[in-house]
Amino acid sequence: MGHPFGLTLGAVGDDATHRRVLDATFRAALEDHPAGSVVDLGFRWDLDDLRERQLRKEA
Repeated sequence: MGHPFGLTLGAVGDDATHRRVLDATFRAALEDHPAGSVVDLGFRWDLDDLRERQLRKEA
């Protein structure tokens, strides 16, 4: 999930995105994947650069 740590489902109060993330997660869980697979659900954080700053240990 390309969202900032602590905001895995999306921005606070963004119920529509929360629902889309959960629906996509449940659909992916029903598919057959090799053990240890990482499934990219296609969600990206585009509100600010918080995710990138967290990955660089700056936030």
